Amino acid sequence: MAHHHDVSSCLARFVARMRDRVSDDICAARIERYLAKGALEDGQLSREAAGDADPDINEAVARMDALTRGILILVVSQKMSVSEVARRFRMSEERVCRHFRRAVEMVAMGREDGSCN
Repeated sequence: MAHHHDVSSCLARFVARMRDRVSDDICAARIERYLAKGALEDGQLSREAAGDADPDINEAVARMDALTRGILILVVSQKMSVSEVARRFRMSEERVCRHFRRAVEMVAMGREDGSCN
């Protein structure tokens, strides 16, 4: 039994490592397809979900790469947890957290820059 436990833990680590080897473009495309499918089912995204309320936030979001922006939308607008995003789009939780933190930092910097004008 101990050997079986060692093999399963090695396999779990291998799968987690392989999830992070999928390129950002592929992960971003998966997220974009998911969001497009949801938008078609719901009609259009609401103005609030699209971030039309604050131009500083819009500018910060526009500067993000596709994966970071997609993860931000999933967590904030779709109210998905980091673990849900990781599981649904076959990414590690660490990778999702890293992109989400980067998105939050970019939005915060954008708000700081906009309020100083």
